[in-house]
Amino acid sequence: MRGLRAQAITFDAKDPSMPIRLATQSIGDALVASLRERILTDQISVGAPLTEASVSTDYDVARQTAKAAIERLVGEGLLERTAHRSARVPELDEARVRDLYFARGVVEVRAYQLLAKRRLLTEEVGRAHKVFRAAASGTDVASIVQTDVEFHRALIDSLESERLSRAHRLIINENRLCLAQVQNAHLLGPEEITREHEGILAAIRDGDPLRAGELGQQHLEHAERKLLTHLQG
Repeated sequence: MRGLRAQAITFDAKDPSMPIRLATQSIGDALVASLRERILTDQISVGAPLTEASVSTDYDVARQTAKAAIERLVGEGLLERTAHRSARVPELDEARVRDLYFARGVVEVRAYQLLAKRRLLTEEVGRAHKVFRAAASGTDVASIVQTDVEFHRALIDSLESERLSRAHRLIINENRLCLAQVQNAHLLGPEEITREHEGILAAIRDGDPLRAGELGQQHLEHAERKLLTHLQG
């Protein structure tokens, strides 16, 4: 596994003694993808240390490769590292959840209003919506979360602002922990999320900035409310 590419062999959860195999792509990208999926599906527990040594052993990759993968996930907000401590999956407490959804709302709601004012729906947005709708018909949490993220990214990217897209990407990458928890705990069905997406798209298509902003805000508040209730319970 220490070559340039990983083999397309799936992980056999029944035999923990065997190395975890990666999908065919560059070792670094495949490792990040596998760790990301395990984080989003709760296979890597909140608060448990994720060390270079453990990743290197589990995946049979070089320590430097393991370190680079961990740092990428720290940069995405899916892991956090404090001074002199190993990287860990951050705990979703009430303050973190509220701040993540607040930050998303500041960016996304205004963006949807601007898109509606211009009646701007790109082909990329249409494709992203179709891909999410297909994922929503299944049960793969990581796929549902990732395609949900890509749908919202496509909308923001439609405004063609490099800085806005960069800021939004930072926020929504970390927000994936919230999206995954909503799905893992069955708090909000993907089909309902699909309908909310379609409402936002319809408001943009109709050129209704007020409605687009309202639906965008309601979309975020719905998920936030479900998740906060779950955490408080």
